[in-house]
Amino acid sequence: MFENVLGQNAVTQLVLDVSSGTLPPSILFEGPPASGKGTAALELGRALSCLSPGAPWNCTCSECAKHRQLTHPDLLLLGSRSFSAEIAAAAAAYLREPESAAKLLFFRSLRKLLARFNPVLWEGEEARLGKFTPLISVCNETLEELGALELSQSDREKLTSQLIKNAFQLEREGISDTIPIFQIRRAAYWARLAPLGKKKLLVIENADRMQDGARNALLKILEEPPETAQIVLCTTKKAALLPTIRSRLRPYMFEKRNEQAEQDVIRRVFRDGSALSGSEPVSLEGYLESFLPIQPSQISRAAALYFATIVLKAQQKKLVRNPQILDDLQALMQKWQDVEIPQNITVRHSLLALTKDMDNFSASFIFTDFLKELLSICGHLLRSSQSEPDMVNLVNIWKDQIKEADNAVSTYNLNPFSSLERLFVLMLEAI
Repeated sequence: MFENVLGQNAVTQLVLDVSSGTLPPSILFEGPPASGKGTAALELGRALSCLSPGAPWNCTCSECAKHRQLTHPDLLLLGSRSFSAEIAAAAAAYLREPESAAKLLFFRSLRKLLARFNPVLWEGEEARLGKFTPLISVCNETLEELGALELSQSDREKLTSQLIKNAFQLEREGISDTIPIFQIRRAAYWARLAPLGKKKLLVIENADRMQDGARNALLKILEEPPETAQIVLCTTKKAALLPTIRSRLRPYMFEKRNEQAEQDVIRRVFRDGSALSGSEPVSLEGYLESFLPIQPSQISRAAALYFATIVLKAQQKKLVRNPQILDDLQALMQKWQDVEIPQNITVRHSLLALTKDMDNFSASFIFTDFLKELLSICGHLLRSSQSEPDMVNLVNIWKDQIKEADNAVSTYNLNPFSSLERLFVLMLEAI
C-alpha cells in the first residue's frame, strides 16, 4: 500500500492504521502544495476497497482496477485546486512514453478535474451543470478514443493537445475557488448511502476554502460519520479550518519533500530525467508550473504593473478626491518598488504591453489568474489599511469591479483586452 506516494513519512502511520483497523472515519491530510496529499487520499480509497487487503498498488482485483482509473462509483472528489499544471506535465510524460505508466498518470490527472462535475454533486443544480456538459462530453469522448485505439504519434499529439485545451477551459469556467454549500450537502447525502463495494471514499481538497454555510453542513456529517464511508479532508492551511471541524479529524502531517525526493517524483512519476540535468535543482512545484504557458511569477508582476499604472495615472490627472488615499496607495505599493513605469506611458500602450506579456490570454485561465492576482493585491491593501475607512471602502469597490470584469468575459464573452480597459477606467475613477 501507498508505494505510489514517494518521500512522505505520513504514509507509514497510515499503513499501520489501515492494517490494524484503527483508522477513524474522518481524517485530515495537512501539508504544502505538491506534497502528495491527494495521491495518498486516492490510494487510501483503493486500499480500503481492495478484495485482497494489504495488496500493492498494482493489485489485479476489479476494485483496485477501478480505483486506479478513478472510475470507481464509491469515489467522490470535490474542492478547488489547480489542475492545469499537473495535466500539462502528465500529458508531456504520456507523449514521451505513451505505452508506459505515464498514460495512466495522464488519464488520472484529467479525471481528477472531470470528477468535480459528477452529477451526484450537482443534483438540483442541473442548469448550472448544463453549461459545462458539452466540454465534459468532449473530454470524456477524447479520453475513450485515446484509450481504445492504436494511434500514430501525430494523432496522439493532436488528441492530447485538444484534451489539454478543453480541460483548461473547463477548469476556468467550471471550478470555483470556494466549495459551494449545495455540493457539501449532496456529498454528505451520498456518503450515507450504502456502498457498491466495501467502502465509500469522500475526498474534499482545499477544505479550508468554503463559506460558513458549507462549513456548518460539513460539521454535521463529521459529528456522525457513516460507518461505510471514509472521509478525507486535505488542506494547506490547517488553521483556516473551524476548530470544531479540526477536533473531529485525526491529522496526518505531510512535510515538504526534500530535494532528492522531489527529483525522484519528477524522474519516476513524470518520467522526465532530462529536467534534472541542469546545474540548478528543480523543485516539484516549479517543475509543474513550467508547463503552464505563463508562469505564476509573470502573472503576479503583470498584476502589480497594472495597479502601479493606475496609481501613476491618478497622480498625473490630479482628480483624486482624497489625496491621503493616493499617498497611502503609494506607500502600500512599495512591495513592488522594482516596478518602473515610464511617466509618459498611455493607458492603451500599457494594456497592449500587458496583453502581449500574457500571450494575448491565449489560454483562458490566464485571464482568471490575472484577476485573482489583482484581488490578492486588494487583499494586501485591506490588511495594511484596516484603520483607514476611506481606503477600505475604495478597495472593496475595486474588488467588486474586478469580479464584474471576470463576469464580463466568462458570461458575456467580452474580449479580455476590452474588459481590462474598462476595468482600468472604473478603478481610476473610484480613487
